[in-house]
Amino acid sequence: MIEMDKRVYEKMVAIWSITRIPSLKMSPTAGEVHFSWAKGRIDEIPFKVFDELAPIEVVTLIEKKMELWYGIDAKQFRANLSGYLADPFSSQR
Repeated sequence: MIEMDKRVYEKMVAIWSITRIPSLKMSPTAGEVHFSWAKGRIDEIPFKVFDELAPIEVVTLIEKKMELWYGIDAKQFRANLSGYLADPFSSQR
């Protein structure tokens, strides 16, 4: 259960806030995190890499793998962030 690890849970909430990929799921297994969606497997990455990446970087990785495996431009599932006054991913606040 990802709810047991606050950092992982918060990162997944951020990922789900950035993208609306249908039924996007993450399951940690044996030192890796496995991503899947409504049509099946997307990718797995070592937990250490997942932990070091920012949520937007994880989303970008997932989108690239979806294009590779399914021929789908997953950027179409990005949430509309136009309501922000500044780039929410910018470190310049």
